[in-house]
Amino acid sequence: MSHAAKVLLLGVDGLIPELVERFRTEGVLPNIQRLSDDGGATRLMPYISTWGDTNFVSFLTGQAPGTSWVGQGRSPYGTRHLLELMSTAGQRCALVHFPETLQPSGAGDFCFAPFWSGAGPAPMELAPACLHSTHLDQWPDIPQTEALGWPPSGTLAHHQKHNRFAIERAADGYHALIPFNRSEPVPVMLAQDGESRLVLSLGECQVSLGVDEWSAWLPCSTEQATGQVRFKLLAYDPDERRIDLLQSQITAPAPSSTQPELAERLIERHGPFISKWTVSADPDTRYFETSFDEARYQLEWLADSALTLLDDEDFQLFATVFRLNDETHHTCLAHCDPESVFFSSEEQARYLDVIRRSYQLLDDVVGQLLARRRDDTVIVLASDHGDVPNRYLCDIHRRLAEFDLCALDSQGRAVREHSRAFLKDERGGLEVFINRDLVPASDIPKVQTRILKALTTWYVDAPEGERNVVALAVKKQDASVLGYWGEHMGDVLFAYAPGFVWGSNERGDTIARVTTAGANHGPQVPSASTAFSSNHGLLIFNGRGVRAGAQLLFDASTGIQRMDSAGATCAQLLGLDTATLDGKPLVALLE
Repeated sequence: MSHAAKVLLLGVDGLIPELVERFRTEGVLPNIQRLSDDGGATRLMPYISTWGDTNFVSFLTGQAPGTSWVGQGRSPYGTRHLLELMSTAGQRCALVHFPETLQPSGAGDFCFAPFWSGAGPAPMELAPACLHSTHLDQWPDIPQTEALGWPPSGTLAHHQKHNRFAIERAADGYHALIPFNRSEPVPVMLAQDGESRLVLSLGECQVSLGVDEWSAWLPCSTEQATGQVRFKLLAYDPDERRIDLLQSQITAPAPSSTQPELAERLIERHGPFISKWTVSADPDTRYFETSFDEARYQLEWLADSALTLLDDEDFQLFATVFRLNDETHHTCLAHCDPESVFFSSEEQARYLDVIRRSYQLLDDVVGQLLARRRDDTVIVLASDHGDVPNRYLCDIHRRLAEFDLCALDSQGRAVREHSRAFLKDERGGLEVFINRDLVPASDIPKVQTRILKALTTWYVDAPEGERNVVALAVKKQDASVLGYWGEHMGDVLFAYAPGFVWGSNERGDTIARVTTAGANHGPQVPSASTAFSSNHGLLIFNGRGVRAGAQLLFDASTGIQRMDSAGATCAQLLGLDTATLDGKPLVALLE
């Protein structure tokens, strides 16, 4: 086999194979069509939980969760995974805006702007992306009666943003404040400039803006740090004294990168990096179209940096993850899939068009990569999972409490020190741990059985009849068939049935119908699917060493491909020995 010297992994959060096929058939994804036709492709079955951290870590280590999954924000070390094999072989990897759960370990490796999942702003974020307005009543507060996602107190499933700030009227015009995270706010002045324009002043810089115009990137400094910011004037009515102004996220990623000088070169060459856009990609949200502007900027920045790092800085592997597509699924899929309780045939086209646009944006940048990559570079387009619509929220700690396994406080949260069984936030919400401080070793099997009883007898009366809440549940000693083992995993592993999602509500229900339209992936069994979408991932290789036109069949009844095998295939393309990897190279896709 001819080995490729370079691998460019464009990871896409939540890219759904069924929708890729739908849009390819429509003819609106010509570059992804070419990428697949001239390369090798297959679907991938995610591991439990069907989360980006779990599955992109498995992908890029080439190892199953039992070997490489420690927990969110906790990188594996010493397992001789793919990145460690590269370091031993003298090859360098660049992880750019990749999940923080996997950190490269080689002295020459590069880690830049890892996707932040911790509490509060990312260390590199100086100021959040914001909407400034003279009329904040355009965005009335919507009471939230339920929380979906893991941990269940979060709002992961809704991709909600709380980033709107007032523009104050003054005698000399208008004033806004950029809310820096770790220092005093920075003032922005706005003054009328003719009939339909505004002059924006930031420090010593001034720019004139009309409606729908973006400013250039402007320097923005505090005593602690310096970054760059740009603005878009969304609305201006001088008679009503109405202004809506978008302000980009402000970041300083170089100091926290593993190679600050290299990071500065990327920023100087390609512009400032943003990890978040200002407005959700939700057609029911005012100015949602701007999410496509900012997402395109981010994705083109990532593509440009990938080629710079591979071609000019002599890295052998580049990996990133782009998240717009997953966001459009969370906000729109429930309105598009006929099996969703929120589906409306009258509204389907409007929501589906938002998803389609996110796929077309991705396709545009795939085309740029195909046109510009060198002959020695294999492009890998891959997703970690898909999405399927939500139907019921499930409060796992309340369910365990009903079986006298978990103690709850007045807010319904688990009190770990008084609970025989609990879940850990960092492990993805589908592993139940037994409290060794309360349960003697001799009683562990009994408590495991009690947990299984709580899970396997959990049913709900649905309009179509009785439905099981949990699709599968196994004890730790039986979980190796699902890719789980080792000291980090829980005592019981489970996955929810299709349509069931982590969550809690104000009533304190153990299970309840969701009241807001949404779609999820993480909690539901990896094989979850409808006729419209699925939880499956997607994998396309294109380049030297890949068999053109190869299609590896994916059939749950005869054979499936897993995330770690995709990583092992990357290792083989890089000329590495794959013996320490759990995955096996997908040789049917290779020459």
